[in-house]
This record gives sequence, structure tokens and C-alpha cells, in this order.
Amino acid sequence: MNTIVDFCHKNYVRLKGKSVTVLYLAAIFALANSNIGYSQNEFVPELQPSPAYQPEEVVGIQMRALANNDKPFSNAGIEITFRFASPKNKQSTGPIERFTGLFSHPAYRSMLNHSKLEIGEAEIRDNQARVPVKIETNDGKSLIYLFELSQQSAAPYLNCWMTDGVTPIDISNSDTPVVL
Repeated sequence: MNTIVDFCHKNYVRLKGKSVTVLYLAAIFALANSNIGYSQNEFVPELQPSPAYQPEEVVGIQMRALANNDKPFSNAGIEITFRFASPKNKQSTGPIERFTGLFSHPAYRSMLNHSKLEIGEAEIRDNQARVPVKIETNDGKSLIYLFELSQQSAAPYLNCWMTDGVTPIDISNSDTPVVL
């Protein structure tokens, strides 16, 4: 199977005035609806960053937690997602109360309690990874996000993949259709 690299740099869309690479997503979603670690409806409070998790698994943990955000308590999913945010990410988005507020923004609110999840194949270069995600909201809208992760080089997260940022990808303004 081809990797994400084979599909990058072919199409562009406008996102807030900047050109952003859009990925041909047909081959990328090879891991679609994969069962990474636990079921979509199961809350696993002990989940913590671990060197055992690959980038797609980290994204899967975060997205499944957000899909069940208020189980077993309010914003439990956001709390798990914050655990897997890199120290650099936490510096700009933390503490947890501030991070929780980010999900009131329309670009990220749709990640909460989504009904369907597809996780694409990671593009890994050295200690950096990019993982595309497609979700379907409860009202049937499809949205795409690009997770950027880095493998940590210091304790207590040595060799753990953690999320540096998440970018919503707006494919609605593209002149070239993106095949999903």
C-alpha cells in the first residue's frame, strides 16, 4: 500500500489565507474504523502516554475519548485528550481548563461526541508524524483534521508519541475534488 507521502503536495486549498497541503485521502484511510486499544463506547480512565503507542494509536485514543466526552463524567474525553498533548502543546493550550475551552470553538466542537471515525495512515519522518482523521458528526457532516505529533525526547515522556497540534482541513473551498 502507498503511504501518505505518495499523496502529499498534489492539491492545495485555502485555509485562512494560507496554502495548506491537502492529502488524497482514498489510500490514507487504510486504518479506517480500526479498533485501536478499546471500543468506541468504552471509557478507559487509566490511559496515559506510553512508548508502546504508535501515532495512529495516540490519535485513536484521543478521538475515541472525545467521541464519548461526557462518559463517565463531564469532559472526561477532553481530559484524556489533554494527557496526550505534548509538553510544548500544553505550554500554549493549558492548563486543562483553558484546553477545555478550545472545544467551544466551532472548528473543534464537532470533535465532541462524533458518530463515526476514520483514522488514516501516519506519515512518519524522524520524530515527527502526521495523521489524518475523518469524522462524521451526529448531524451527518463529514470533517477532516490533521494531527501533528512528535516523539518526545525527555522524561517523563521519553519515546512517547504526543500531539503537538490539530488542524481542521477545509476541503469545501478546493478547486480540485478530494477523493475520500
